[in-house]
Amino acid sequence: MLRVLHLDNWKSFSEPVDFTMIAGKETRHGETLYLGSKNRVLPVAAIYGANAAGKSTLLDALAHLQAMLREPRKRGQRLHYHPHLLFGADRPSVIGVEIVLDAQDATSNRKAIVYYEVAFNAEHVVEESLYRLRSEDEQAVFERHGQEISLYGDLEDDVSLDAVSKTVQPNRLFLETCFNAGLIDDEQRLLGSVIAWFQRLTIVGRGSRYILMPQQIAHDEDFRAAVGKGLTVADTGISDICFTVVPRAKVPAEDKVLDEVESQLTDNRSEVYLNAENGAVFRARLGAEGDVVYERFVTVHTGGGNEFRLPLEQESDGSVRYLHLLPILYWAGTKQRSGVYLIDELEDSLHPKLTEELIRLFLDASGPDEQRQLIFTTHELHLLRVDLLRRDEIWLVEKNNHRSELTRLTDFPSSDIRSGSDLQRMYMSGRLGGVPRL
Repeated sequence: MLRVLHLDNWKSFSEPVDFTMIAGKETRHGETLYLGSKNRVLPVAAIYGANAAGKSTLLDALAHLQAMLREPRKRGQRLHYHPHLLFGADRPSVIGVEIVLDAQDATSNRKAIVYYEVAFNAEHVVEESLYRLRSEDEQAVFERHGQEISLYGDLEDDVSLDAVSKTVQPNRLFLETCFNAGLIDDEQRLLGSVIAWFQRLTIVGRGSRYILMPQQIAHDEDFRAAVGKGLTVADTGISDICFTVVPRAKVPAEDKVLDEVESQLTDNRSEVYLNAENGAVFRARLGAEGDVVYERFVTVHTGGGNEFRLPLEQESDGSVRYLHLLPILYWAGTKQRSGVYLIDELEDSLHPKLTEELIRLFLDASGPDEQRQLIFTTHELHLLRVDLLRRDEIWLVEKNNHRSELTRLTDFPSSDIRSGSDLQRMYMSGRLGGVPRL
């Protein structure tokens, strides 16, 4: 789980800011909080703000750090560096995360907590560090200043890690280099658990699609049933989602492409998926007689004893958007499935009631032992209610003098925001900030 996201000189945030998921003194909805950490941790956060205020910038920071840890860079290749152009063009950007891992802490009965931070510019990594946060203090795991890397504790005696520390490229992270060299693949150990946390980090941008949706629908009946149920409950008119056989001529691809596809079908377990420009999805596989079968990804509608099937790309934007968010709810309802889910503009193409239902279902699956979080940006006023969200789960981003500023709803004096305050009216009046100045 994410405890804190720290930014400094990252895009529109020119000054250091901390976005925290550690719960405040609020008592409402306490049953949804995760308790396996030094502090109570929130399962949900909603980020409000005007267009271009910097809401998405928070999510972008985590996405950027995830990409840096995934992608090895060629020697001399420039880093993607996005400082504040007015006030920070000559300073490194800093992104840091305090996270709860799946690995057990050696000094307590709880999960390990670490703080990982990277400072960088376009040419090289300036600093990189990992600290283990213990009950009473913190312990350095490794520290990097330029090309000087110091290893501590168990890492000091690891010959392979020591060798990497002396040869890592200036434009690559030490942690990423070790991972891609195959040196930290054990998720039960600290470094491997940090990598695993970022691998499970799921980021859903506007228009994003769950790219493995067709494959999982085809091979996981529990997943298919859950998605079908979710679509039915949401009153989309869709009762199921599946594949239906189509002639080869209906697949929008040149013959030479289909010939290549068919050459890859070597047995009845092999299959190939094709994505058309209009969003249509097709699958090619071998049939029982060894013939090539083409199928199209479709939705099923039933009513009055009748049924019809509709190509997925012909469904409404809202239905398609909701479909691709359902895997998050499926995983949220799966025991021991941990992860952090970031969604930019959650309400995009969705009816307000559907957006609210998504949050309620996620919160229903949250609790003291569940290591899952949903963090989203939104403009949806319908969600600004204390019966749905705790006040410490609501954040506001506002831009002043070309700088983004971050405020938690609980940062306001209690005399300004009482337990029965109309948050929607206060937000739209501008009393909380985070609205356009018209």
